[in-house]
Amino acid sequence: MTMFQVSDLAGARRREFLDEAKSSSASLRDTDGSVLVMLAAQRIAALNEAAAVVMQLFTAEAVLARTDTPTPVELGGLGWLAEFDRDDRAEALAEIRNALVLTVSSEDPAPLREALHAWVTTAAVMRNPVRRAIHANAAEESDFVEVDSPRPSDDV
Repeated sequence: MTMFQVSDLAGARRREFLDEAKSSSASLRDTDGSVLVMLAAQRIAALNEAAAVVMQLFTAEAVLARTDTPTPVELGGLGWLAEFDRDDRAEALAEIRNALVLTVSSEDPAPLREALHAWVTTAAVMRNPVRRAIHANAAEESDFVEVDSPRPSDDV
């Protein structure tokens, strides 16, 4: 990685600095000796979101290591995990870990956002007792009935 100087930004190397920042990162040594790094905004967003979720994940895993019945408050930012049983929580955490790896390796926050959105949506469905019963209970033969084939009607 090239270390650019402040004077490079005013000269011909400005384009080289910007191109390096777009492709990976670019380091700039200020006149006081401090070093600044420039990254693409999407990369910073991915890293910031991943870091925030990693902290939430560590908190949730620590809570789940000591209790099978966590409260949303104990789970912090992943409080919606309290809606799930042990197996579903394990599945959610595994998917979040995978999404974190994809987000960091691709430098794109989309995989993490998609995984979290899907699980938060599922938790909202499970919060409703009727919906929970529909999704969580096994269907029995008596739950199904025959229906007639659709017919044209005069209702329009």
